Amino acid sequence: MPATVSVIIPTYNRKNMLRETLESLAGQTLPSGCFEVILIDDGSTDGTAEIAAEVFPFTLRYFRQSNQGDAEARNLGAQQSQADFLVFLDDDILVEPGYLTHLIHAHDRRQKKIVVGTCHLWLEETLPSSQNLHSSLASDRMDTIAELPFREVFSNNMSIRREAYFEIGMMQGLGFPGSSMWCDLDFAYRAYKQGFAFGCSTNAVCWHRDYTARNLETRKKRARTAAYRAVVLFQKYPELLSCVPMFSDKTPIKWTQDSPPVIARKLARSMTSSAPALWSMEQMVTTLEKHSPASAILPQLYRYIVGGYIFRGYREGLSKFGRIGAEG
Repeated sequence: MPATVSVIIPTYNRKNMLRETLESLAGQTLPSGCFEVILIDDGSTDGTAEIAAEVFPFTLRYFRQSNQGDAEARNLGAQQSQADFLVFLDDDILVEPGYLTHLIHAHDRRQKKIVVGTCHLWLEETLPSSQNLHSSLASDRMDTIAELPFREVFSNNMSIRREAYFEIGMMQGLGFPGSSMWCDLDFAYRAYKQGFAFGCSTNAVCWHRDYTARNLETRKKRARTAAYRAVVLFQKYPELLSCVPMFSDKTPIKWTQDSPPVIARKLARSMTSSAPALWSMEQMVTTLEKHSPASAILPQLYRYIVGGYIFRGYREGLSKFGRIGAEG
């Protein structure tokens, strides 16, 4: 008997994007009788509930909760499922036709395994519309399953056996409204400690329409907020801090423990993250984007600026929530 799948999608005020996600699921090679979609509306005010009345080739089940965030939404979806597998998608993801088939096949018979698909960034100006998604590249090659470190597992595109989800302890938010931003790392780390394996299917292809990648302003805001909230995660698991490379030069200097090169990097990061330094780099970006948008310097400036906002958000988090373990 074929395995059954519940695709769980938390959503908040993205009715039109959500509909396109559902339309991409309508073209799956996995028979529609083998999967359902569980939609968790996290208190939307844009008429998202209207989608529940629309017709799709798969079973669509709609549930609404007060605005409790994505972690609670995923847990509610899992609790409503009786399927063999749970597949978590975000409402800004588009999946190619073989996505579910390849994702579930990658689990083999292993019970303690989490599998993600190969996720690409959606660039609207260069990619076809959602109605024209195809898997020509994927279908021409044998599917391979690459091992992943737990820190590279993201809940916007993730599959797991239903019983295993509860065994790990479901998603756990960090007490912030809306997206916790770190509930997937929290979840994957708990799974890692319980002996789970992590893999990525090369042929389970999806596309992420990430609005934060559209411009520097949205990238700055998200980086700062994520770094601020990360402090709470690291207070919960201090040992995780060393596993997340984006913070390697953002933490306070440990004068008796850090090597001279690390101290130099941290000092440089502190200087380039000051308000005057960030302002200067942002002015350069504005000028280059206007007069020389193809400049090779722009990507480097973006990286330094975003890194500066990670630094500032992290330090703001330390100021608000306190130190992490023995961190200085």
